[in-house]
Amino acid sequence: MKRTTKLLRLTISVIITLSLTLTGCGKKAIATSDTIQWFNNTYAILTVLNQCDYRIYSGNRPNAASKLIAKALLENSWGVTDQASAEETLQWLLDEGHRVSMAEELSYLEEMGLADVDADQRADAILSVFDLDAQQAEDYAAWFSLYEQYGQDAAAAWDYSRAMWLLSYYYLAEYYTEEESLEQSLTLAKSIQSTFDSWDSFMESYFAGYEYWSEESSDERREVYETLKSSSDNPFVLDWNTPLEKTW
Repeated sequence: MKRTTKLLRLTISVIITLSLTLTGCGKKAIATSDTIQWFNNTYAILTVLNQCDYRIYSGNRPNAASKLIAKALLENSWGVTDQASAEETLQWLLDEGHRVSMAEELSYLEEMGLADVDADQRADAILSVFDLDAQQAEDYAAWFSLYEQYGQDAAAAWDYSRAMWLLSYYYLAEYYTEEESLEQSLTLAKSIQSTFDSWDSFMESYFAGYEYWSEESSDERREVYETLKSSSDNPFVLDWNTPLEKTW
């Protein structure tokens, strides 16, 4: 699900060039409200990495070019080519994603007694039993702390962030109507809001899930988050407990 090809990058580059002539040819952008911005914030890091606008739903204005880009990204990165595959992929994220396998591994560490080990000694304890390097042991120790707090939802933000992003891109690709994407986003957003208590706690879960999935550092994504928070147009100034309601 993380396939990226030179052909895809070239295709997207060509489409972006075409968008200079196509911009404005399409639907009107969804008006941003506090609720819509809350949606946008859940996947703002990916929006920035994709060089899009986190102040707009999906990060893109709906037109012929953004539709082509969305369809290319969904097919090449997710295997989504129509409404049926869109729904199947979304359901996988909502039901399982990567949080389930990660929680299973952390549950095994719990069964082995890791919860009884002081937090600052857990990485060493993991190293003494498993064939991991020091960084991997540190990662598992950090994830275990999240597991103690959130249980099965330790990495849920990673799955839910991508689900929110997919819903917005299903709208761009016209696999879902505007109403379908926004209604499902609202339902999921309320679930996210009740699971975590702040943008920081949501993002820590997101970073943990990213690290688990990619087997890479989340430093780049953390830097994006900190940069956004320190910017004059910080989207995360929006209160986590903002009432989420239908505004469209």
